[in-house]
Amino acid sequence: MPDAAAAPCKDAEELMRMMQTHGTAVKRLCVCLLNDPFLAEDAAQDTFCKAWKALASFRGACSERTWLFRIAVNTCRSMQRGFWAQHVERHTSFEQLALSTEASNAWDTTVWDAVQSLPKDLKQAVVLRYYEELSLKDTAEVLGVGVNTLNTRLRRARALLQRRLEGWYFDE
Repeated sequence: MPDAAAAPCKDAEELMRMMQTHGTAVKRLCVCLLNDPFLAEDAAQDTFCKAWKALASFRGACSERTWLFRIAVNTCRSMQRGFWAQHVERHTSFEQLALSTEASNAWDTTVWDAVQSLPKDLKQAVVLRYYEELSLKDTAEVLGVGVNTLNTRLRRARALLQRRLEGWYFDE
């Protein structure tokens, strides 16, 4: 007869492994989507709590990273719909996201600010595809849209970014 305590212990070990492997990427994604490091910390914790509860139902149809990102995106969407998120102005500077202040001083934040100003659906597509470097298929899966829809969002985002960054990077 299997030990009843063995399953929760195994799940806890699996959760710890996932957090060590994907924790930084999940938190970074949440910061990019929510534009608030404190709210992102809560979203990342919620993501792993939800993943732990759903661990038994993870079928492996996609990568573990893609699965966690899907949970994180949905968690961030829920937080953005909440009362607090709709009534508080938040802005995270690029410097707050940099791993060290030395690196942030050398970087121009123009692109970061332009990406942050995109509509939510376009920003999510850009962050997942280019910042997190997910494939088109995985990005579409995380966002719950088709690849054609994702391509349209990316095309619209690039057009907006080109207009916003005109004179900074793009030639006229």
